[in-house]
Formats: sequence, structure tokens, C-alpha cells
Amino acid sequence: MTITPDGAGPIPTATGYTVSMGADQQVAAGQQVRIPVTVASGEKGITGFNAYDMTFTYDPAALTLNTKTGAAANLTVEDNNGTVRVRRYGDAVPLGEALALEFTAKATASSTVKLTNAKFDLDANSINFDAPDAAISDADTAVNANNFTVTLPDAFTSDETRLVPNGGSFTFKPVDSHYTYTFTVKMGDTVKEGLTFGADDTYTIENISGNVEVTCTGKTPKQYDVTYKIDTDVEQDVTKGPEAVTYLNDYSFTVTPRAGYSYRVIYNVDNGDPFVHTVIAVPTANDDGTLTYTIPGKEIVGGVKIWISANTESGIPVVFTGNGVEDAASGNASSMGKNMPYYFTLNQRESCDYTVTAYYQPLSTPTASKRPATVRSLGNGKYVVEAVNYNDYLYGYARSWNLVVKVEKVSHSAEEVTVSKYLELNDKTMMLVTVKGTPEGGSAFTYDGNTMYKVEGYGTDRYAWLVIVDKGQTLTQEEAAAKVAISAADNVVTITPSFDVNMTGKVDVNDAQLVYDMYNGTYSDFTKVSVEKFLRADVNATKVVDHTDAVAIVNQFK
Repeated sequence: MTITPDGAGPIPTATGYTVSMGADQQVAAGQQVRIPVTVASGEKGITGFNAYDMTFTYDPAALTLNTKTGAAANLTVEDNNGTVRVRRYGDAVPLGEALALEFTAKATASSTVKLTNAKFDLDANSINFDAPDAAISDADTAVNANNFTVTLPDAFTSDETRLVPNGGSFTFKPVDSHYTYTFTVKMGDTVKEGLTFGADDTYTIENISGNVEVTCTGKTPKQYDVTYKIDTDVEQDVTKGPEAVTYLNDYSFTVTPRAGYSYRVIYNVDNGDPFVHTVIAVPTANDDGTLTYTIPGKEIVGGVKIWISANTESGIPVVFTGNGVEDAASGNASSMGKNMPYYFTLNQRESCDYTVTAYYQPLSTPTASKRPATVRSLGNGKYVVEAVNYNDYLYGYARSWNLVVKVEKVSHSAEEVTVSKYLELNDKTMMLVTVKGTPEGGSAFTYDGNTMYKVEGYGTDRYAWLVIVDKGQTLTQEEAAAKVAISAADNVVTITPSFDVNMTGKVDVNDAQLVYDMYNGTYSDFTKVSVEKFLRADVNATKVVDHTDAVAIVNQFK
């Protein structure tokens, strides 16, 4: 806004511009240099400018000016051998960075870019006034190009800046100090090959006089010493590993356990921590009964110490359950050592399939959950329950445990399992499950844990059971077969062809009445009428109970 007092000419809008150069810079020869020039105003309401005219000086022997005319709208750059005049006009731009001069450093020397004159103004003043001089608060930007760059490969690092003064030094180190490295240092045209780090895993380049490039030419994992401390009475049981461990490589040794011995194996790795963590080692059980202890390669970052001892404590009791428990060998140990695997043998029958699972059962803490155990078959009836870390896996949950080994078996001698509809009830259906086969002596077929009946009317070596399902549902052959097994039994009941359904010893009209009530749905479960009586109701062995069975009974006492 221009105010014209009486008898005077127009008064320019006060701008109060102040210009300053950017901070000093450290660069290397060949690097780009960007020097910002900023403008501010102490006048209230001045938020920008339209035009400026600035003059700078620099040393053309040290710097090459890259800013050219046309680099920005309405920008004119005139360079007269180190004296640069830059002018700009056009739309208003906000206060702040007004210009950035860009150079390339071309000599290892110090130089200064100096602002010698600056004029800024608004378009409103252009009507009647010349642009006034702006105040210069910081006129100089020193550019020190007497430096050199250092380039490192990814495997190396440094706590120092990668821009080093001429004649200075630079120290670097490996990112991972667990390798032995060889490397090359190229400085200017000079190359040094086959270099390695010192005892402190650092390397220093002295008297730097050119750009430096470091190249890693090789790395080898470091090796560390292994020491054992083995109790005398178990030295014969230990097969040591190599005398040295290699970084990131697993390290293993074996123990051949003796009966009654439980082995305690611990180790620690010197990782530079004064409070080195000691680890309880848990072995891998081998098929031949030996134990392999392995220290993971990721833990091997220094010297390794291994302690091996043994005791004969009873350890964790072992309990066998399941319908195959009778096949557990008598020589199986009754307990297992802490942090040890448990080997056992089943006297497996060729006519049976076995499923073996295991879990740890807490004894004195009812709220503690069962803890799963891993069982692995070694073939020929031999199995092993893999070891767990007793302290971490068990002791933290309960103080005392049993190992429960569950052995379930299904006989191969069940040559065929069939399922058919036996009887329709009011809202349920009774299904007949039959099995053909010959269990070994002292055993019988079971269905879902129930001893099945041998029904001679269905043929030779035929066993039967009844299952009730909801109306509209069914029982598949696969579902039934999965519940058929063989268990020890001395009470197998054989149902011979007979008309004595109610099992009173006499055939009369009540036997026919009972069958009638059955096929009319009077009984919907086995609470009042047993499975055996329902099976005896099929007097004509058709695998269905209906009116023909009642008629057949009546015909017996005409």
C-alpha cells in the first residue's frame, strides 16, 4: 500500500528484508555442494517477496557453478569468473529459502562463497521505487573440499564419519566379529591387499591422501576351544566331539547310557557376558539307544564348556495304559531320568495295529494341565519318548509328575466290519455292528470299550454290538470300524440260536411280547432291556427285529 501525504510523493512499503547464507560445508573433491540463501523480514505483515538481485563471489579454482539461467522461472545467472549476479522477478514467493546455489567441488582446498550485495522487494513498490538493499546477516559459506571419502562394504562398519580430512585417519571394524576377514584398501591409485583386522577387531587407515575404497575379499567363521569336565564314573559313556567349535555350526557329542543311570549335561558359551548363562542340554534319542547332545550353531560365539555327570535316582515314574497295555514288555523301566528320553518295547502282535501316545500327568497339583510328550517308533516294537527340559517344561507347572504311555491297538483279524439298521424306535434308530474274525486266545472284540457278543446265528466267528443313534442320523462303516478293537477278556458271551429272548430258561408268550414291544419302540435305550436281549430277539437271524421274529417264537409253543 502506498500512502501520499499532502505535498509529498508516494512512500514505499517497508519490507525489512534480511538475507543469510547457509552453514559451512565439508565435502570431497567431485561432490556436489548446495548452498541455500534464505530471506526473512522483521516487518509485520511481510510474508514474501517478488524480486531480488544478489551478487556472490567464489573461487572458480575450487568450485564449479552449476546453477544456470532458466533453472527456475524468470531466473538470470551471470557468472564473471567467480563473481555471480543472480536476478529474479515474477509471482510472489514466501519467505524462507529464496535461492540455492549449486556447485561441484573440484579441488582439495578450502574456499568461501560470499554474498556481497542483496536487494529484495515487493511488486507493489515496483511502480515508483527501486529495490532497496537488504541487510546481510551471514554473508559467508565456507566450503572445505580438502577431504576424502571412505567407502565400506556391507560387512564392515565404523563409528566415524565417512568424510575424512586430508592427512587424517579412519578406523573401521566388522559388523559380525565372529569371522576372520581379509580385505583390500585402495587409496587413490595405491592398493594394499591381504589385510586383516587386529586383535581388537579394528583396522585404521593413516595419513589419508585420496578417496578410500575398502573391499572384503574373504571371510572364515572363527573357531573356539571346547573343554569337557566329565565325572570319572561316566567317562566311558561319553564320545566327545571335536576339540574346537566353529561359529554358527552345530556342535554335537554322544552318550551311550547305561541301565539305571540318568545323565545331567550342561554347557555354557563365552559370549563376553561376565554372567554367562548355563544351559541344561536335552538330548536327541537315537535309534541305537545312544543320546546325541547338540549345541546350536547360533549360540556358538565363543569358547564352550561342557559338564557331564550322572546319578541313579528313580526319576519320573512311568505308567502304561490303554487296551494294549498287556503287550508292554516286562523289561521296560518303571521310571525315566529327568532330561532323558524313555525307551520301551512292545511285544507287538502281527494281527494288531498299535497307536502309542504319551503325556506327563501332574501328581500333586490337580490344576496343572497334562503336558504332551512326543513318541517316536524305532521299528520292531521299539519306541522312545523324546526328552524334555525338566525345569522348563515340567517343574514350572508342578513339582511331581508321571509319564503316562497309552497303548491302543486294533486287531487285523477283524476281517470285515458291517453296519446295518436293526430296529426303528420312536425317535431313534438302533444300528447293528458285526465283526468277522478270530481274536487270539484270551482276547475278544470290543466296540468302544464294550466286549462284543459272539452270535452264532450270524455265521462262524461273528461278533455283534448294538448302537443307538438319533432319528435321521446314521453310523458309517468307517466310524464303526474305528471303534472296534481287541482286548483281553475272559467273559465273552456266545448267543446260540434260541427263542428264549427274556433269558428265563423257558420259551413262552412273554418272549413274543418282549419282541413285539421292541419293534414297536417301547424301549429306546438299554436301561431296562440289555444289549444281549435285543440281540437274542433276532431269532430268525435276519439282522432285523420285526414281527416275523415274534411269529417265529409263537410257533414254538403251538
